[in-house]
Amino acid sequence: MAEIIMPKVGDAMSEGKVVRWYKNAGDAVKKGEPLLEIETDKVNLDLEAESDGTLADVRAKEGDMVPVGETLARVLGAGEKAPEPAKVEEKPAEPEQQRRTTDKKDAFKHTTGEYHEAIEQKGPRRDRTAPETNVVAMPQSGGRLRSSPLARKMASELGVSLDSVQGSGPRGRIIAADVKNAQGRGATASAAQPLPSLETKIIPLSAMRRTIAKRLSESTGPIPHFYLTADYDVTNLLEVRRQLSEMTGAKLSLNDFIIRAVALALRSHPQVNASWGDDAITQHGEVHVGVAVATPEGLITPVIRNADQKSVSDIATEVRALADKAKNRKLKPEEYQGSTFTISNLGAWGIEEFTAIINPPNAAILAIGAAEARPVAIDRQIVVRDRMKVTMSCDHRLVDGAIGADFLRTLRQLIEQPLRLVV
Repeated sequence: MAEIIMPKVGDAMSEGKVVRWYKNAGDAVKKGEPLLEIETDKVNLDLEAESDGTLADVRAKEGDMVPVGETLARVLGAGEKAPEPAKVEEKPAEPEQQRRTTDKKDAFKHTTGEYHEAIEQKGPRRDRTAPETNVVAMPQSGGRLRSSPLARKMASELGVSLDSVQGSGPRGRIIAADVKNAQGRGATASAAQPLPSLETKIIPLSAMRRTIAKRLSESTGPIPHFYLTADYDVTNLLEVRRQLSEMTGAKLSLNDFIIRAVALALRSHPQVNASWGDDAITQHGEVHVGVAVATPEGLITPVIRNADQKSVSDIATEVRALADKAKNRKLKPEEYQGSTFTISNLGAWGIEEFTAIINPPNAAILAIGAAEARPVAIDRQIVVRDRMKVTMSCDHRLVDGAIGADFLRTLRQLIEQPLRLVV
């Protein structure tokens, strides 16, 4: 007998969601065959059978949230039977309790019967807590709208279609005032443009959204943030990107160059490529850059490992592959854990400048704004250059203002002299 349990995928995971079962209880299964799909805080993955047998004792339904380590089902070998569930013996109710229970049941049946009888006699019940609204005029037999003679005459004279008018009279009857109001709003049949309808929705929290909320709360509270903003000239960088794309045929984004520039800058500033601990600060010997990727359920940060040792083209290829996997919830834990620094870029959305929340246990995160042409003064002359603002959020417990400013100065040199990034 083999147990299928909710696995722990990542240090922060405490529970997972059963998305769907591929097998039903009683089905034969083979070793390595997918049994069900689960959703964690970061990815969706399939759990496989560890042996041949029969699926039994299925304890979790689709949609259930199950704590890590709990049994989801069992796979029985030949001749094995699932253990009988423990039976809970119910004590017989005392005579007085039985009488009260019977009285309550009778009362409920009586009340329920009266309620349903009233519903059948009176028709649908109206919610009296809802705000009163004008009632749409209901057609009489023959399809004609209920309206007063004066309203019909006024509509004819003003060129207002009664089909577009809401009646405020008794039983939705259209009166003259309704036609006048509709004419004032220009409510004609040809010009009527109904607005999209809205509805209240209750959206259950996904495992990813729960974890995002938990981690951000842990970040903005305990971590003392401060922010440094710099304005970089990216005119030369955009030209190098254009030329390199033409030469190699590769699809290179501005963000790919920024990732490499950040990685090289981190090599020179180990205080920023660091993590805070209760007893010590860890300065990492490798540079792993996390890149924030938007998914329908929230942000996730795939990691470009050893980014300082990779070319811009290699980074571009890896970022696209990881982003596709992130959006399809197919990332492996090692592909989204272990970053030493994080980048968030909202330039593609036209955001000029913003601040980001540090991704623990990183010491900092860099928020990238849009690159845009702006007039600037160079040698006391006004010229148009492509500029880009960046803001670094720093953990003040291990990154002081001077350390952060020095890092941004190194980053400026790499971005404004972009040949350093391709040689």
